[in-house]
Amino acid sequence: MPFFAVLLSAFTLAPAEASDRYLDCLLLIERDIELGRRAAQIWAGEGGGASAQHCLAMADIAAGFGKLGAARLEDIAKRSDAGDDLVRARLYAQAAEAWLEVEEKAFAKTALAAAFAHAPDAGELHLTDAKIKAADEDWHHVITAISTAEKAGIASADGFVLRGRARLAIGDTEGAAVDAVNALSIEPTNIDALTLRGDVQRAGVQIDVSLSKQE
Repeated sequence: MPFFAVLLSAFTLAPAEASDRYLDCLLLIERDIELGRRAAQIWAGEGGGASAQHCLAMADIAAGFGKLGAARLEDIAKRSDAGDDLVRARLYAQAAEAWLEVEEKAFAKTALAAAFAHAPDAGELHLTDAKIKAADEDWHHVITAISTAEKAGIASADGFVLRGRARLAIGDTEGAAVDAVNALSIEPTNIDALTLRGDVQRAGVQIDVSLSKQE
């Protein structure tokens, strides 16, 4: 999944709270990055508040200005109109993922620490934590982070793939097979999950793709 789409999947504003202009801004970026970015810049210049700044941050990232977008997301999280603590935490988590995408792990870790400070019980933050730890090849921590998120009711195909990769890295092929099944049960056409399944099978474990989600 393209990185811009990954960030959008962690939607900062709930649909009921998002203005039509905000949603239109994001849709325009998806259709035409440069046009969408210009529209976001105009809206932000008009004093559009946190919503306009967030759309502009998404446009920065989609246009390849990841560092600018990450810094902007952190700035938005500090605004008085950003939202409640959970929204601020999500903004910091998005910033962390943006920093990670441009290989700025130190900034990513700092942003994630700020996210946890605002919402220490938010299970979704452990998904971002797992991505950062995967960049460090800290596979045991990756497994723990994804499992913590899952126990909090946060499950995704990408998360299962990440844990499966971590399990494969430490030689737990059976566990990796379970995660491949879990991922494919959510998204049967997920490319990364299909690749993980193939790697697990090449490691000698056969996977029944008809299996339902495994514990």
